Amino acid sequence: MPRSALVMFAASLGFFFVTATTFTSLGYVLYTMVAQLGWSKAAAGLSFSLLGLACGLASPLPPLLMKSIGTRLTMFAGCLTLAAGFFIASQIEHLTLFFVATTLMGIGFSLVAPSPAVYLLATWFPRTSSRMIGFYFMTGAAGGIVGPLIVGGIVGLTGDWRLHWLVMSVSALILGLICLACIRDAVKVESVEQVKGAGHEQAAPAQNSVWTVKQALMTPSFLILALLMTVVQTAVTSAHSILVAHIANLGEGAAPGAIAMSLLAFAGTGAKGLTGTLCERIDPRRILVAGLALQALAMALLWSASMVLVATAAATLFGLGWGMAWLSAHILLLRYFGAGIAGDMTAMATTATTLAVLGPIGAGRIADVTGGYSLAILVFALLLAAATIIAVLFLRAPVYRPAPAAPQPAAIDEDGMVPAE
Repeated sequence: MPRSALVMFAASLGFFFVTATTFTSLGYVLYTMVAQLGWSKAAAGLSFSLLGLACGLASPLPPLLMKSIGTRLTMFAGCLTLAAGFFIASQIEHLTLFFVATTLMGIGFSLVAPSPAVYLLATWFPRTSSRMIGFYFMTGAAGGIVGPLIVGGIVGLTGDWRLHWLVMSVSALILGLICLACIRDAVKVESVEQVKGAGHEQAAPAQNSVWTVKQALMTPSFLILALLMTVVQTAVTSAHSILVAHIANLGEGAAPGAIAMSLLAFAGTGAKGLTGTLCERIDPRRILVAGLALQALAMALLWSASMVLVATAAATLFGLGWGMAWLSAHILLLRYFGAGIAGDMTAMATTATTLAVLGPIGAGRIADVTGGYSLAILVFALLLAAATIIAVLFLRAPVYRPAPAAPQPAAIDEDGMVPAE
């Protein structure tokens, strides 16, 4: 098998694995762990938030390691970090140690995907990198669909969440060996910028934006888009952490929650795929508004649902709105500010969404006080409704106003006088 195919296989498998075992399935395992260990729901939410926070804060680490030890060992180190986190989670008795475990999971996620893999695919497939990177992200999304079902199968059949974490730890070690065997750098990493720019050369023709990053950051358009993306990410992160427990409270156990989580991921993946095409024909702003409205409606439906089937339908609707809103917001950043600084603007907006880690903590605290997640879900529904109204009333394309030209010095004749007009 060609080396490029082996690289594609190992990289895609890595993204599938980390997506399946962390964000999309942790909520299922937490439901069982909280019940057995007697943790507060706020503490459980904090563990989920630490996973996301560690993942975000560790994102600058892969390019640095890739420069010093290469991509293969960077991804192998990520697999070892994941294995350590999973193993610690399988042995814990105290909450503090589980915080360490989820933090290691977040760091391991960043070391395995997506930054190292995007660089590999961009350099191994220079002519078809866009297609290969697209396939890679589809594979990662499939992990979000399948992951909750796999976890639900292990925990549901055995009732042992420790066994689940142990299986994931062994699987991470196997993934690490696959990375050692398959991953090679086509082009040696010489700088951090080399990794950050990988895959973007062919995404759009090189062009200069009329905006500077500083100017764009101060526009109402960017501030509103960053706010909307933060609200969306907060709702999505919280949904992943509480959906299983909320549906289980309806009286049919946690298994339907795993199905609902998979349907949410499936709908979100499909919506992202369709939104890119729709934005070529319809104003992305309208799609963003529609996506926010769908999410608000889905949260309201989930809040009022008394039947598992209705709650599952609400989760699917939420995934659909999530995919529409998330991708259209990114497309608006590109269209509003140009390809020249689109990467910087996306990075700044994504940094703002780090505040989303507060969502699971707040939802857990509300559940501890009220005995359930219904009030938290209502709060998210209201936040999304407010975001929809803000998008309708205030989100507009920014108007570029060039800085006034500096006045030219007046001409002076040979006698030192300013000549008359």
